[in-house]
Amino acid sequence: MGSLSTLVTEFEAGRSTPGRAQDLRDLFLRHVDRVTRRYPDAYFELGCRSDDAVEGLADRALTVCAAVAKGRFPFMGRVPFRAFVEEAFDDPPIRYHSFYARLSVARELLRDDYAFNLRRDPVLRWRDQLHRDIGAALKARAHAVDEGGGGHQRWRVDAGGPTVVRHLDDVRDALAPVARDLSVDDLVHRALTLAGQPLAHSVLSNLLGDVLGGPPDEVPPEAPAPASLPEALTLRRAVLGAWQELSEPEQALVTALARGDSYDDLIARVPAFRDRSAVSRAVRACGERFVARIVRDLGEDPTGGAATPKQVLELVAAVVLPLVGQEAS
Repeated sequence: MGSLSTLVTEFEAGRSTPGRAQDLRDLFLRHVDRVTRRYPDAYFELGCRSDDAVEGLADRALTVCAAVAKGRFPFMGRVPFRAFVEEAFDDPPIRYHSFYARLSVARELLRDDYAFNLRRDPVLRWRDQLHRDIGAALKARAHAVDEGGGGHQRWRVDAGGPTVVRHLDDVRDALAPVARDLSVDDLVHRALTLAGQPLAHSVLSNLLGDVLGGPPDEVPPEAPAPASLPEALTLRRAVLGAWQELSEPEQALVTALARGDSYDDLIARVPAFRDRSAVSRAVRACGERFVARIVRDLGEDPTGGAATPKQVLELVAAVVLPLVGQEAS
């Protein structure tokens, strides 16, 4: 097996044999497996980190590097492999930008999968918000400790005297009876006090998530009164009118959002979108166009002005596509 830079150069020049292409894929799989070991299941397709999920992520990362132009540094509108060859990168920077950087190709795909799972799983959304609330509580009421170097922070509170180190199972049992009566701030402080040792943010999130068990039961909101027939017809015409004003790439964007496609999949399929910034601009423009047309025809904003352009498109896409099908037939 050759070096990563050599394999990329051969692949980009079209000189890669089947055996060398397999070597490149094996290297991608090895690094993707390594970089994803700390990620929880929610960051993977189907919400589970498995061998198949890691292999699929490696194949998608390889496809993006080989075929999808990216606007950010160091790619500057080029396909990653082409940028690596033109900049004469050796193995370390190729590994960094492909796998290990915060904005690497592999980590971007992980974030896309997480966002996709987050939109469809209310328990996952609750855990995500809990994790954020715990982070805010730690910054407000605890002290960070960098144990062993490497930048992996743990958090502790000042107990004001000798402490007893307890197993996490004992901490969980002690918190369970009172968890629902305490705020997240108080839960974090009590968990760290009971543990008697510094704990990582992720450990606290898992611990308190298990203790709380899930989102609190909520009384379902009353169903809104159904729109009158004239209002429904006006809304239908407004949605169809806005759809017909979109260009083909913009219609492809709405369809992709309805399917839950990632930005990279859309960039690879629609030449008009050269990078994620172009997709974001199109999302904003399309969302604003739908809202403006509906407000013009219906006389009010159905989102109350609270939804982002992307949320508008996600809400309206489920209605748009069946209507377009009916019109076509």
